Amino acid sequence: MVQDDPSSIADAYGTIKVLSQEMQLDEIYLLPNMVDTQTQGWKLYQRLNDVCVRFLSESIHYLTAIERDEMVLTSLKKYQSVMELAPGTAAARDFRRLAELCTQLRSIDHPSGGMQFFMERLLQGNSEQS
Repeated sequence: MVQDDPSSIADAYGTIKVLSQEMQLDEIYLLPNMVDTQTQGWKLYQRLNDVCVRFLSESIHYLTAIERDEMVLTSLKKYQSVMELAPGTAAARDFRRLAELCTQLRSIDHPSGGMQFFMERLLQGNSEQS
């Protein structure tokens, strides 16, 4: 997840670098967040992907972007999902699109470890300590 500001872009690049080089993940998706339009989200993805290709020799993937929507903050303050509070808003539309696109991703045939097993190892560690 990345916003169109220098610190967020730097953080996203650093995360991508770790996931790519240290964890050997080869399928990394970028989700532009709080963009004004889908076009702005696509352009943000393209800029960051160009940097990744140039310096990491790795390409990242894009599904969609989440547009800026005041109802997200309102829903957080009310402890409700924006999908419940304001299902007709841009953010709700974008989250529905993201969910649909995620269901179309190919499944992981052979988990590479790392992130895929993080929760399993965490839970096993907690049960061993009990």
